[in-house]
Amino acid sequence: MAPSSSGVVVASLPSVFEILKPAVGPSSSHTLGPMAAAQAFARLAADRGKPGDRIRVELYGSLAFTGRGHLTDLAVAAGLAGYGPRELAGTSLEEVARGVREAGRVRVEGRDVLFDLDQDVVFDATAKNLPHPNTMRFSLVASDGSGVLSETYASVGGGRVAGGTFGELDASRAEGGTISMSRVLAECERAKIDLAEYAYRHEEADHAHTRSAVDAHLGEMWGMMRESVERGLAAEGTLPGTLRLERRAQGLYARFQKALPHFHVLSPEASLASIYAIAAAEENAAGGAVVTAPTCGSCGVVPACLRVVQEKMACSDDEILRALLVASLIGAMIATNASISGAEVGCQGEIGAASAMAAGAVCALLGGNPRDQVDRAAESALEHYLGLTCDPVDGLVQIPCIERNAAGAVSALNAAGLAMMSAGGDRVSFDAVVDAMRRTGLDLDARYKETARGGLAAATDLGG
Repeated sequence: MAPSSSGVVVASLPSVFEILKPAVGPSSSHTLGPMAAAQAFARLAADRGKPGDRIRVELYGSLAFTGRGHLTDLAVAAGLAGYGPRELAGTSLEEVARGVREAGRVRVEGRDVLFDLDQDVVFDATAKNLPHPNTMRFSLVASDGSGVLSETYASVGGGRVAGGTFGELDASRAEGGTISMSRVLAECERAKIDLAEYAYRHEEADHAHTRSAVDAHLGEMWGMMRESVERGLAAEGTLPGTLRLERRAQGLYARFQKALPHFHVLSPEASLASIYAIAAAEENAAGGAVVTAPTCGSCGVVPACLRVVQEKMACSDDEILRALLVASLIGAMIATNASISGAEVGCQGEIGAASAMAAGAVCALLGGNPRDQVDRAAESALEHYLGLTCDPVDGLVQIPCIERNAAGAVSALNAAGLAMMSAGGDRVSFDAVVDAMRRTGLDLDARYKETARGGLAAATDLGG
């Protein structure tokens, strides 16, 4: 823990730039992370490679089981060719992959390296004793078959990568962290600041990000979040993949606007939050541009809740940005002390984490007290997702992922509302539920952690 210039002790947590960042769907850990690893390895290959060298990629664990449905091979090809989320604007993973297939090579910093997308990416589901469930190995092989360079990476959740130039790949990372929300709250009380202000100071002290840089990033992320919802509300047709799932958000929104009675069983806001969350989640499933919050698979929860509250309460964009800072702080706490990787702890680390982030953000937006209300809202939201499995049908981020975004949004609004009506004194702290989530995730059978081998993914009759 390092002190800031103001004397506030700042926790070494991931930056808001890591928790909320541009992405392309459908999966942060299976698409965004491998893309980033591929970009890093391509730079190494350019430095070390010679004419005739070839890049080969081995995908293990969850990446092997669900990688094809999550477009991991296409993401690897894009990363090797120099594409990241921003470079993919105006094109698609499929289009980039088509070009790589036709060329049989990737061009890295002016150097051609052989790469056959269909032969040089291996999905190996047999490997054991992996340092992380999302492990991958990139190798540069000479024309005579000898190895030139090899790096092992892990996609640890939310598009973040460990190993190689990203830092040590620590197999014991899931043993839990030491940075607690209770300590952060105590620092806030001592300095008489709120959680958003704490996050600003943390960004400056630990990540050298100025307030203006943080605000610019948050403004971009809020814009991308709103755009993902808008595109989802306007889009029609069928999502890519074997399920041939029809997009629903546009029809749901049109029917909601007709004020049908059944949309008001809970409240109009709950119905709208569900629709907005589905819209963003469908954009993610289609491989569109989204924001990790904290992952691609849970990208609809936070924007749905904040959009509903902004529409209802006429909140300014500046207020929304401060709420996003609170959401990011909560997500960073979960990523540090447990995990936001579905392959590591199940969907409780994705939808559960997103619901906690949204609940805390909404509570802060409504003026909630950090300790008695924001902490309680985040705890309550995460508590009700303990043990949630990650069981994508056919390895696609569609069933049950899309509707889980809707459920997570409604749960977050409910948790925030209950916390705002409470007077504090909650029996279970946010720190306690994060630790419970970590331990539950470690105990979950591997079939229920993004392998498409258990839970709903193993159902034999899904209907037509």
